[in-house]
Amino acid sequence: MPAWTEPQDVRAWMTRGLSFRGTVLMLAALAVLISEIRFSWVELLVGRYLAVTNTHRPESGNVWEQGRLKQVATQTLEQIVTRQLSAQREAREATSLEQLIEGLSPSRGTMISAEHFKKLYTQIPESVGRTLFSPILMLRISAEKRWERVYLERENGQVGIYLLDRGNTVLSYTTLTDQQLQSTGTAPPVVAGRLDDKPEFADRIYPADRFFMALGTLPAEMQQGVLANPGAVLAADGTPVRVGFSDEVVADTIRIGIELETPQGPQIVIGLGQEWAVWQLRTLLNPRLSRPAARNSRWSGDQVDR
Repeated sequence: MPAWTEPQDVRAWMTRGLSFRGTVLMLAALAVLISEIRFSWVELLVGRYLAVTNTHRPESGNVWEQGRLKQVATQTLEQIVTRQLSAQREAREATSLEQLIEGLSPSRGTMISAEHFKKLYTQIPESVGRTLFSPILMLRISAEKRWERVYLERENGQVGIYLLDRGNTVLSYTTLTDQQLQSTGTAPPVVAGRLDDKPEFADRIYPADRFFMALGTLPAEMQQGVLANPGAVLAADGTPVRVGFSDEVVADTIRIGIELETPQGPQIVIGLGQEWAVWQLRTLLNPRLSRPAARNSRWSGDQVDR
């Protein structure tokens, strides 16, 4: 039986190392080393073990924290890019200025081409369009080949619209108020209730028959200035009974409310009229009125005529 004691001299070491058992151990160790170099099986086993036990190990340390931050940043960036692409697609597919503005969020604006904006601009009532940008201005900057794009954003409860050139220099700028925004659609906005319930029309309410009779005596240009889209009012479900004028002038326009008797109850169709045209009509309805000062943003009340 071989001795398992430590060799005492070099000859004993050589004899022990070159024995059959020593040779087998050396070849086995060499085979393990070569297979590890060739197949990296140790790393694979360790990696699989770590993956299986990953959920049971504490999530701590700088490496894990950096990985977590990287993952969160990647997810956040993907969400931002997805929202931006979605917003751009909705802006390109918008078929009306109202739809485009409804898609705006307080945290981001949107950019569209000048050609797209011109198509949307021509769909809104002319009286409303003139309060945004002069058609002559838009034609001029188009002819000069300076107008490239339009940027829209929400700011302080309003919508800012910027006409930009190729270098993003602002060529013209305007804001769209809530009252103007309600009139950018193809059909005028309709609200439930009576004119008496709206303080802005107080003391400036007339019977509908008198209103339309006086409107019919004005030239066609003034009629258009007072009621830019009469077809939409005509198509409304109901019969006009009274008409009221707002007491406030916004961007040279005045809100006009037409009260309708409908099967669903009284409703008010809201429109915008040009101040100069509305004033001519009101002087016919009430000759005692005196023209307000040019810079006065509110009108004095009329005698209510019911």
